Amino acid sequence: MSAIQSNLSASQYGYDMVVGVTQASINATMKSFLDKYKGHEFVMCYVYQTDPTTNKGSWVSKPFEDIKQEIGGDPFSIPDGAPSDNALLQKLYQMKFGFAFRASIGLPTEFPLDKIPNVIVLDKGNSLVTYNLVCKNFEVLNLTNNFGDITWSNISQSSQSEPWVFSFNVNLDLRSSDSAFAYLPKSVQDKVKNLSPGSMFSVQQLYLDLNTAGLDSAPSISGLDPTSDAYIFLTRTFINSYFKDLQKNNQSGDNPDGNFLLGYSIKPSKPGPTPSIVPTDLNFLVSPYLDSSGNPTKDYDMYTLNYLIMADDHHMPAAVPFGWNWVEKANEANFNGVMAIKKAAFVDYLNKLFSPQLNSVSFSTSCSIDCVNPVKMRYNIGMQAATGALKYQVVNDGSSKVLTYSYTKSSNASKDFCWGNWGNITFKYTVDSEVHLTGNTIQVITTTTAWMHVNVDGGVAEGNFVKYKSTVDYQLGVDAYGQLKVTLVGGKPNVKDESDDINPGVWGTIVTAGTYKGFIKEIKGYLTVIETFLSNYNNQILAMLNGSHVWVFPGGKTFVFKNVQFSNNQDLVADVTYAEPTAERLNKTMTAASMKKEEAELQLH
Repeated sequence: MSAIQSNLSASQYGYDMVVGVTQASINATMKSFLDKYKGHEFVMCYVYQTDPTTNKGSWVSKPFEDIKQEIGGDPFSIPDGAPSDNALLQKLYQMKFGFAFRASIGLPTEFPLDKIPNVIVLDKGNSLVTYNLVCKNFEVLNLTNNFGDITWSNISQSSQSEPWVFSFNVNLDLRSSDSAFAYLPKSVQDKVKNLSPGSMFSVQQLYLDLNTAGLDSAPSISGLDPTSDAYIFLTRTFINSYFKDLQKNNQSGDNPDGNFLLGYSIKPSKPGPTPSIVPTDLNFLVSPYLDSSGNPTKDYDMYTLNYLIMADDHHMPAAVPFGWNWVEKANEANFNGVMAIKKAAFVDYLNKLFSPQLNSVSFSTSCSIDCVNPVKMRYNIGMQAATGALKYQVVNDGSSKVLTYSYTKSSNASKDFCWGNWGNITFKYTVDSEVHLTGNTIQVITTTTAWMHVNVDGGVAEGNFVKYKSTVDYQLGVDAYGQLKVTLVGGKPNVKDESDDINPGVWGTIVTAGTYKGFIKEIKGYLTVIETFLSNYNNQILAMLNGSHVWVFPGGKTFVFKNVQFSNNQDLVADVTYAEPTAERLNKTMTAASMKKEEAELQLH
């Protein structure tokens, strides 16, 4: 039930690329960057005002700095349960102060990790996820006036036994007309999709994706009456106000592109290469962890959030659960997820890479025959490089073969010689090549054949004067940034000489006075150059695979790549690990993430 079964070409899927990362790894990475994030502090204060036109009163926000200036102090310094004669409290009462919130996003340090819930829980179905927002610091002020009886509350998350959690129910189906995404402005939709291959898989980008829905369940805040205006405003307006404030500060501060959330990025220690597949559309899907019978389990940490990706403006199919696990439980400590490229996408890349090299082994032919005297024949054969665009053909026969090429050119000549002699000659040149994908190997099998028929006065010599078959195994590896590294198995191509032993026969020897064998030897010697052409072809392929056109997976700024191989259905599959380094206090409990600190550095704005 593993990624070796990946079959994105199946009719129910059809995605050009899929990235599947486990719930455990997402949360380990998300908690890691939240633990280190030093975010913008957010404060909202509300006072009661009466509209002079309508004579109706309502709670309106008032700048925190204005309130501090008017009362000559900080309302958050007033202790919980302060008496009504407290000087600052009396000033708040006079300005009709009601309540205030102060918070900053991050991971609270006062609680053990087992008290902090997963940020993301993949427990809702195909496209629904639970998103839990926890703040590093959270304080709530509430002034209650009951007919002149003033009650003051100053409560904070840090003094509680458990952190305050805001839970969201998020529909990540970006194609659905009834998801929150459909109601976002176009500019925000573009930020949520963020099809930049370098950052679209990053945890901060996912954090943005997850902040596109309303609050699903209200938090339980100890000490705050759930029927109070403070609680109602907290659950209805706090989240929206917070992220609007973040957006405003990002646009005017260090992150002027307005990329909503945290001003946080992962920066590789060296720039990554341009990816070979550029996403043009994105959707999400949650896949359950399946048992050996293919039935969903409740092992949510092994569920995967899947990025469904299309390239070249291909149409995005419907989101359909996969029939295999992207990550097996036995491997959860080794990598966080899988990136799979559809067979057709990678085969198209190989076709574009390999086909131009076919001109180096494809030739047209020419030949002529004559005689010098009754027993000496004169011949001429020629090979000219083929012109025009030559191309492999794609194969989809269920086998490991994905590309095939067949080429044939022939020429012939005949002549009546002097002294009543005669002769004819045919020269046929063929190339057959196949490309197979299996395991972690690209295998190229190429056969070049020079077949000739020579007849002098009825003395015939024919067959494969030369025939070379090369089998070359290019073994795939991948570096940390998603760039394929290819080595030649055995260090050189395996070339077999399958040429025929050409025998002119007794009559051919007689009519040419024994010169026929020398003629044959001379032709075979000339045609051995084909082996050189074949070797050059194989070396050109290796150079192309490792050169400027090398295949590069997207996501090199977010993931560390390893263990590339082909699935049973020839999808190109690589294991990925988040490049985000784990925070020190998370190291002991989040080994599933297996993050490499040397692969990335933090850049906090």
